[in-house]
Amino acid sequence: MVGKYSYSRTWLTENLDYPTILNNFVHLFQFANDHMLLELPSYGAQLGVFERFMGTPGKDDYRTGVAFSLKDEASWLQTLMYERLLSSERIELESVIAWFFTDYLEQEFGATGLKYRASSPTATYLEKSRHLFSEMESLLKQFTLHVHYGEVDPELLTITSEQLSYDGIPSQVVDKYAYVVSIADIQGIQHLLFSDQSGLVHISSNLEAESFLHLVIANDIAYDQFHEYQQRNIDFLVEKGILTGDRDRIAFASAPQLRVLKELWECESTSCLHHSAAGQKAIDEMVKAGWLVQRSTLLSTAEVSYFNYFLNDKEFSNGPSLRNRYLHGSQADGDDDRVHRHTYLTALRLLIALVIKINDDFCLTDNAVLAKE
Repeated sequence: MVGKYSYSRTWLTENLDYPTILNNFVHLFQFANDHMLLELPSYGAQLGVFERFMGTPGKDDYRTGVAFSLKDEASWLQTLMYERLLSSERIELESVIAWFFTDYLEQEFGATGLKYRASSPTATYLEKSRHLFSEMESLLKQFTLHVHYGEVDPELLTITSEQLSYDGIPSQVVDKYAYVVSIADIQGIQHLLFSDQSGLVHISSNLEAESFLHLVIANDIAYDQFHEYQQRNIDFLVEKGILTGDRDRIAFASAPQLRVLKELWECESTSCLHHSAAGQKAIDEMVKAGWLVQRSTLLSTAEVSYFNYFLNDKEFSNGPSLRNRYLHGSQADGDDDRVHRHTYLTALRLLIALVIKINDDFCLTDNAVLAKE
């Protein structure tokens, strides 16, 4: 239950250009996977057996477990460490974020009008926290205007008074994410392939693994080695085009399809355009089969829940509701500067996660345009 992370101070201090600083949160601190889906949310696949079936969570609780707690603390400490290191080099992390919106998006993608105003260096952490939550909402409203109108109209921004809803932030990308539909076929396939409770994870003491996927990858297994009651499930996977049907050696029919299914299981969505052409074809086939549905939003459903958990009471009742507390002036009386510093770093982490998602949205849009040309 102890995580150890070590980084080269020499490398970090020799690579202080703004693009590398932001890229470090993806490639060094692993805030997102290769498909730019955030690693920070609590995903059901990461819950252990006892965490899934024991305990008495409330109906409106955000379900978390050990895996979420470890990565939540690690990502907070990584943000703290990097913010301190950059400050020692006379670089404010908020200034890097301001550069991303003001300079980078215009230079790389021709997106003008998106602005982030960094906190005053002399502000208290209470003031910085309030400022970050306010600017975060402003940025997302600016991005929404950019998606709808291709530009950010300052006058229209000033009259946009409705409360921000994270699940309603649009994307420039058509059919950006795919999600599993609540029907028996695809849910049964996922359970058999990836669950530690699948009936296919154990054949004998010499042939067992944490999932059927790992069992097949690690071993050459023939159809007849499975018990008769297990063979019915093998037949089902063959019928649905997941396995080849080769009785001498159990094998998956399509590696691209398997990668899509694996990401759907682990991240509760898949980012369609990040897959290869074969992977995108597999997604299209599963959509036609009624297994998947596609939607276009900046954040995936799991990512929306992550932001709602930390920021508001819209979806969950057990979160810190930081945005509501700080913008409504209801943070606890007597909170000392350490509490506000913790909140500030949490808000900074959330803002960096949004930078990753917005950058990905622009990159996918740009790549789609180049592909058409």
